[in-house]
Amino acid sequence: MEKVRSSVCRMEEQQQEEQSSRFIVDRVDADVEMGVGNGDDGGADDDSPSNSIGQYTYVYDTRYAKSMGQLTREALPRAENYKDIMSFGDFRPTLDELHEGQFREKKAEKEEVVVQKKGKVIKFGWLEGVFMRCLLNIWGVMLFLRLSWVIGQAGIFEGLLIITLANVVTLVTAISMSAVSTNGQISAGGIYYMISRALGPGFGGAIGLMFTLANSIAVSMYIVGFCESLQDLLASYGTVLIDGATNDIRVVGIITLIGILVLAIVGMDWVTRFQMALLFVLIFSQIDFIIGTFWGPLDVEEQAKGFVGYSSEVLKQNWGPDYREFEGVQHDFFSVFAVFFPAVTGIVAGANLSGDLKDPGSAIPLGTLLAIAVTFVSYFGYAIMIGSCVLRDASGNVTE
Repeated sequence: MEKVRSSVCRMEEQQQEEQSSRFIVDRVDADVEMGVGNGDDGGADDDSPSNSIGQYTYVYDTRYAKSMGQLTREALPRAENYKDIMSFGDFRPTLDELHEGQFREKKAEKEEVVVQKKGKVIKFGWLEGVFMRCLLNIWGVMLFLRLSWVIGQAGIFEGLLIITLANVVTLVTAISMSAVSTNGQISAGGIYYMISRALGPGFGGAIGLMFTLANSIAVSMYIVGFCESLQDLLASYGTVLIDGATNDIRVVGIITLIGILVLAIVGMDWVTRFQMALLFVLIFSQIDFIIGTFWGPLDVEEQAKGFVGYSSEVLKQNWGPDYREFEGVQHDFFSVFAVFFPAVTGIVAGANLSGDLKDPGSAIPLGTLLAIAVTFVSYFGYAIMIGSCVLRDASGNVTE
């Protein structure tokens, strides 16, 4: 009876092992595996239940270590590949770094050491590095010389529409630029670097070349606008440099261009200081403009030139468009939009200094978007002010 019971138990245990096993392997004699063949009988009888249970077992033929507490045929990764000794540029993390999540912190520490070895490196925050530079590039000659012309041609309503559409274009561009700048580490290179990383070096080089040409044209436009404003200011005091015409613009423009070149050569520290002074002058001029609109005309000559102060009648007259021919060109909505659009460009002034920023990932979006918001509000308010206190047609003759 005992032999029958042991054989029944053996059959049931074998069936359970076959059902629980996912793989079909060759059965190996337990005596051979456990060293019985070498003379060690294990101290158990052949008919004992314990020997019958351990007589057959599953063994995987593998030359590797244990993984997850089970024998396996899969080769384990070699720990030598993850050692931080003699690795290529120390870019491969160690196992401890992968488990503890300290790889990024270690990389940041190495970058700080490299920066310290270079010597004195000036890094800017979002205020002086992005916000101020964007304001200086957006507020420019178009604000003082062409905003009033836009309101005179398009009227207050369509003028505000032009300002809004132009800022929508720059806002979408700034949001895309912010997405790229926050998607990874940003180093020196500005717009070219960000576009090359996102779209490839081919697109980055092409757009970078166009951006360089656009900046060159913008510099010439700003210099000519500065020279014309200076010429009008000198003419109001009866002063003439050479002929009071084109030659004055050429001489003053060349001198201004040389001064800008020298300022760019001396370094970013002096450029930042000079731009801060220019920003205060620019803000002061706008405050003076706002106060002047509320102050009203000082004499009859200013009234003859069209400045009559705030008036609801003037607001109604200037509300609608009145597109006219100017310098041989019949203007419409899109031509006026094309003339005004350079007044909202310059949003990449801060992104171009990505290598000189402390934290480009946060400084570029914050400074750029805030600059767009401030300039949009200022343009919007100035358009309403101009359309409410200046006549569209004025001869400048006091007797009329």
